[in-house]
Amino acid sequence: MGLLDDLTNENNFLHVRRAWCSVCTLISKLSKEEAKALQDRMDNPSVSHRALSKILKTNGHDVTEGTLGRHRRGDCQGVAKG
Repeated sequence: MGLLDDLTNENNFLHVRRAWCSVCTLISKLSKEEAKALQDRMDNPSVSHRALSKILKTNGHDVTEGTLGRHRRGDCQGVAKG
């Protein structure tokens, strides 16, 4: 298939439903200040998934590095909706 075929094939543009991740769920339950602080850190590319996961786990929130990575890439329903 060529570019034109791919661009005109409606199946390539069907909405794929993504599940809410544990980061989205956590953000919805945090205080406004905590949610903003977490989002600010997630928006900083120099902050690793590992560091964030460690801090969250230390504070009772079991969020894995992988989940943080998917969330930060926008591969979950909550991020897709904005």
